[in-house]
Amino acid sequence: MHSSLLACRRRFATAFMLIALPVACFAGCQSSRTRHLSESNLSGGTSASRAEIDDESRLQQVSFSQPSSLSQTDVFVESTEQPSPPIADDFDSLTHWYLTLDDVVKLALDNSTVIRDRGGRVLTFPSAVRTTFDPAVLRSDPNLGIDASLSAFDTQFESGLVYNGGGNSVNSAFSSGQFGVFAQPETLAKLGVGRILRSGTKVSLGGVGGYDQTLAGGFYAAYGAEARHPLMRGAGTQFNQIAGPLAKPGMYRGVLISQLDHHQAQVEVEQSVSELVRDVAIVYWELFFAYQNLNAKQTALENARQAWQREQQRVAQAVSPPDVEALARQQYYSAEAGVRNAICGTIPGQTGVYNVELRLRTLMALPTCSTQLIHPAGLPLEAPLRFDWQESDALAQTKRIELRKQLSAINKRTLELKAARNLQRPQVDLIGKYRRLADDPSTATDTALFSDALQGWQVGIEYSRAVVNRRENAAVRHAHLQLCREQAIAAEQRRHISAELRTAFIELDRAYGAMQSMAHSREAAQIRLQAQSQRHAAGDVHVEEVLEAQIRATKAETEYERSLVDYNLAFIKVHSARGTLLEVMGVGFGEPTNDEFRFALNASSVFAQPNRFDLQNSGERIATPPLPAATITPR
Repeated sequence: MHSSLLACRRRFATAFMLIALPVACFAGCQSSRTRHLSESNLSGGTSASRAEIDDESRLQQVSFSQPSSLSQTDVFVESTEQPSPPIADDFDSLTHWYLTLDDVVKLALDNSTVIRDRGGRVLTFPSAVRTTFDPAVLRSDPNLGIDASLSAFDTQFESGLVYNGGGNSVNSAFSSGQFGVFAQPETLAKLGVGRILRSGTKVSLGGVGGYDQTLAGGFYAAYGAEARHPLMRGAGTQFNQIAGPLAKPGMYRGVLISQLDHHQAQVEVEQSVSELVRDVAIVYWELFFAYQNLNAKQTALENARQAWQREQQRVAQAVSPPDVEALARQQYYSAEAGVRNAICGTIPGQTGVYNVELRLRTLMALPTCSTQLIHPAGLPLEAPLRFDWQESDALAQTKRIELRKQLSAINKRTLELKAARNLQRPQVDLIGKYRRLADDPSTATDTALFSDALQGWQVGIEYSRAVVNRRENAAVRHAHLQLCREQAIAAEQRRHISAELRTAFIELDRAYGAMQSMAHSREAAQIRLQAQSQRHAAGDVHVEEVLEAQIRATKAETEYERSLVDYNLAFIKVHSARGTLLEVMGVGFGEPTNDEFRFALNASSVFAQPNRFDLQNSGERIATPPLPAATITPR
């Protein structure tokens, strides 16, 4: 019997070698063949042709697999075939695309997979740019995501089939392993499941079976269970949700920590969207001013042309000297240069229509060059607006995204401090084990040593801890200092927010007062220009006085339009300081998706009806009634 068993073992070993050797060789041949084919495909010709392939073409040849939830239409590739950039002479031939501020914000949000800013950080600091995928990327992180934290509580399954070629060792066959029962057996088949409960308790169930003529007298089977419940260190549902069952001092990756990180990623996207909406609104009204400035320069050019024509007629009639005509001609060409600068912009200021329109196109993710020119269609706010200081400060302290993000950081540090204090305790575990033979021990042919190894129970308690506990004490101190740091930063942020809100209040009052004053200045300059033009046409005054009146009228018109835009920008900055910018702009959460955290224009903004305000939603307070219509010349 024993010799036949040995012969069977030899035959089994020989067969295993014969099967394993061809499989290994086939796998090696396949990998070598695949590697050879890949190299031949990549070569694609002579070495000279490979040298002609630049980095850009190599990047274009790389194929990336997209997530299954993204369709082909979600990937937008901008066409490289664009019209050439416009010049000043092309301005009149371009088609004007009239858009309200709500239209611009909607287009910007719809194209905001990468949330843009005016600084162009996507080129200088691409890692600092926020996208709508950031929360989903963090959530799906296999080490830091929420699912990664929950995976520590997943049920584990283990099975195996082992054949011992010689010798029997009962101790090594049934020593505790991952599941605590029959985890590393020899000459047997094993099957087991184990799980860590949310309270920190580790439970496992397992069974073994096999054949051993010497120890068991033939076939045998056994089953067992084990439980280990922490009483101090690592105990409790709260600790395991904060730090996880595998936590170490300074390393806390529980589901609560992961949820706070995910929430903070969403808040950062919201902050980037708020900054995008603010930048879009600012650039939109800057473009409005660019067009109004261009209109003022064009009016000045027409007035200079009329004055020059009159002086040419007077020189021809020998009524006026030629140098006076040269003065009018100089005024005309200066005005013509001003029109060209108002269209294209200058290098220091970059305030031309083309420059500002390009910045708006960049924020909206539109093609850089087009035959259409964006033109603001909305009207700015002109009504006097006042805000209640106490209400605004209270809103800022609760709705500012910076404070909400800092509050999330404080909550995270608080949870980490609780986890660090728990790990400071000694390890005290209540343990219990049970194992039993599947057959009747009285009728079994097993040896006494084999039966004792497979049957019995155990209950006890284990205690362990470091003598000095230096690492755990340092972790508590570190977590406490981190919490104090975040709280100090939050207090400083509150002071800065109050100072920013105060500055915005002062700027709003200054801008409104300046707008009123510049409206009176513009009216007076227009009256002076009309009177001087009539006197010059009648021959009562020299052209110098008319040209001076034209310069004053152009300057007054430009300064009024600038003050009007500054007033609207001050209004935007007040709401940005209050933390209510997205509300007054009608921006909220978009359609929920699994991969993107998007925002959309869900309601009309306050600029849709500039002279009507909802006091309950926007918080505007009208302090004084508007001035009579006769006081200010209408636009």
